[in-house]
Amino acid sequence: MPTTHIVTQGECLLLIARRHGFADFKRLYEHPDNAELREKRPNPNVLYPGDTVVIPEVSAPKYKPNVSTGRAHRFTLKVGERHLRLALKDAEGAPRSGMPYLLTFEQEVIEGSTDDEGFLEAKVPFTVSQVELECEGLSWELALGTLRPMRDTPDHGVRGAESRLINLGYALEPTGKMTLGLRSAIRAFQHRGGLEVTGHLDVETLRRLEELHGS
Repeated sequence: MPTTHIVTQGECLLLIARRHGFADFKRLYEHPDNAELREKRPNPNVLYPGDTVVIPEVSAPKYKPNVSTGRAHRFTLKVGERHLRLALKDAEGAPRSGMPYLLTFEQEVIEGSTDDEGFLEAKVPFTVSQVELECEGLSWELALGTLRPMRDTPDHGVRGAESRLINLGYALEPTGKMTLGLRSAIRAFQHRGGLEVTGHLDVETLRRLEELHGS
């Protein structure tokens, strides 16, 4: 029988799917029983702690290997990966193109350079929850799977907006609360984007913030 899974901080659908025996997270997200989740979270990569994911029954494997008994056999298991895609820009919003970078996680190092639009793309194991990015003498600790949605949330989008503004370069201390600093950052973002300067997370501000951030 189907069961339910309550999302916790740092979980993504790929991680949830693997924990419940599914190789592809789309089998969960696109399942009819998760229609409410799809409507609530149109971006499957951004979940909120407390969201409910219905876990259908795992079907029997389509392929059963024909192996003999009494002998040792070796099987290869494909492990899922997180697709990390970041845009690096300067203070004026111009892309940092052709910049060498290092991504470090679990004693592994990925070396590369940003493309013409300042993007870096890398694949890391789905079990990795944190990576360190080094570029131009600067370093950042990136917590994967922690970005929260800004719509239909108990905190009215505060944590999600705060994280996105920090990622866009606004000087904020992450508190998860609507502080004076966050209110000022919202006003600055609205002014810079030609929006009505209210300091509130109205529909147009949320839309523009999500659009500029890329998720």
